[in-house]
Amino acid sequence: MNPRNAACRLLVGLASLALLAGCASGGSQTPAPTSSSPAGNPSASVATPTPSATPTTAPAPSAPTVVMTGDLAYEAANPVFEPGVLDVYAPAAAGPWPVVVMLHGGFGSKGDLAAHARGVADLGFVAFSATWGAGMPFGAPTYDQLLATGSQAACAVEFARAHAAEYGGDPATMIVFGHSAGASTGAMVAFARPELSPGCLVDATLGPIDALVTWDGEWLAQTTYVGWDERLAADPRVFDALTPWTDLPEHKDLTVVMLSETEPNADFNYERPLPDPEAMDAFFAPRDPSGVLRAQLEANDALADGILDLLESQQLLFSVLKAQGNPVSLDIQPDSNHIYLSDAGWKVFLAAFEKAAASHCPRCSFFLPLVAMTSGP
Repeated sequence: MNPRNAACRLLVGLASLALLAGCASGGSQTPAPTSSSPAGNPSASVATPTPSATPTTAPAPSAPTVVMTGDLAYEAANPVFEPGVLDVYAPAAAGPWPVVVMLHGGFGSKGDLAAHARGVADLGFVAFSATWGAGMPFGAPTYDQLLATGSQAACAVEFARAHAAEYGGDPATMIVFGHSAGASTGAMVAFARPELSPGCLVDATLGPIDALVTWDGEWLAQTTYVGWDERLAADPRVFDALTPWTDLPEHKDLTVVMLSETEPNADFNYERPLPDPEAMDAFFAPRDPSGVLRAQLEANDALADGILDLLESQQLLFSVLKAQGNPVSLDIQPDSNHIYLSDAGWKVFLAAFEKAAASHCPRCSFFLPLVAMTSGP
């Protein structure tokens, strides 16, 4: 089945909470590959049975490979957002399985990643897909709102850790995944290590995180239509809350698997025109007063054409992480964009979780052979 023809739409967001309010018109969400598809290929055909002239007893339905448990509250209350809820996707076979906490894009919900979570669980993970930031007014969030997103996501991570064994999970391997704005929120959890939200149903502090998987994180607040420039000018702390730059040096051992696409800007306003030195100076003034990020972008030849795009933002974080010694990869999902994954894009997406777990889960011999963690542009 072609993933572009699935029925439901994936709502995503640009970096942290306010980067995207909806999808491109006419789009559809991609379905998750199932274990019945060879090599995880969702386009594998399914034969249609021919009716028999002789009545027979219908065969018993096959057991599901993934079991979903929905609408579990992980917060009793939240002073900023609606209390968080999550769905759990677990392999039907006995574990223990590594654990993934999945964070959707801005202004979305846990259902946006339902197909993705099911596909990850089908590989052999217990996936907790969490709603976060619900009730946030549209627009660039404030500093306090950004801190609250990290605290809510940290609560979801610790709830998953505390309850993983109930679903066959083993939190000895804990992975955080985020898409778009969820990538920024996931990076906040992994690098800034926020306190859990006040209404969290787990009484704990944030424990170890073994790997971070990001899909199109937007690491420079470059979108042109939701007020980031005005917000950063009013409160420069927003940039440090939204992005991981100041916290990276404290986590040089964290495994980071980054994903982007061949068409990351299709149908979205993610390209930032920087046509002249004055525009470039104005863009970097609140984002990079030291000039370190700009120098790396220039080294990557990202500014030569006067346009800063989403893929170049991914390459920037990859370069900085690689330089400081993190196990990091940046993998391209072919023929895909910020929302839609082709069949080939699905394979790269799913392989990211195998890669993230491989160095932390010696018992996970079921994983496919992996490319080197230093892969990238």
